[in-house]
Amino acid sequence: MVSRPEKINPLVLVGIIGIFTIGSNFAIQIYHAYWGNQDIWWTPRTMQLGLEETKDNFKLYISNKSLQQHLTDGNLFILDNDGGQYRIVSKDVTVRLNNWYKVKSSILENAIISGVAFGIIITVLVIGLIQVCRRKKRFANLYMASACQENNIPIDRKSTKN
Repeated sequence: MVSRPEKINPLVLVGIIGIFTIGSNFAIQIYHAYWGNQDIWWTPRTMQLGLEETKDNFKLYISNKSLQQHLTDGNLFILDNDGGQYRIVSKDVTVRLNNWYKVKSSILENAIISGVAFGIIITVLVIGLIQVCRRKKRFANLYMASACQENNIPIDRKSTKN
């Protein structure tokens, strides 16, 4: 009698472990990229940027004239608490930027790597499962042939081929 091998296919084992580890990492990264908290990535209040440092990120216009042009021309004034008026200069204007787009792109770059690894792991698992199915079919055919020989039953060769 042919004994059935109880050995676990290493590809299936690697695939199952990989799906739980790499797959969960991939899912978490995608979740953070699309549904994560977007409001925590602002420039800190203590590190606000001047207009010159942010000129490549945005342009602010007042009456079809850039804020920088208004500051250069001296057209903007502010009232202090005592009712005094003074001219606004560039150092009076600071900016806090939301850096979410940079963080999101970084998260998605890592998700691409995890996604490729996850695809490889799924492929390994599928190959391992195919091997297991073929091995079971081969074992069933061998078992059937062995049982037929023991009982002197003629073997139909078409049904025992792989």
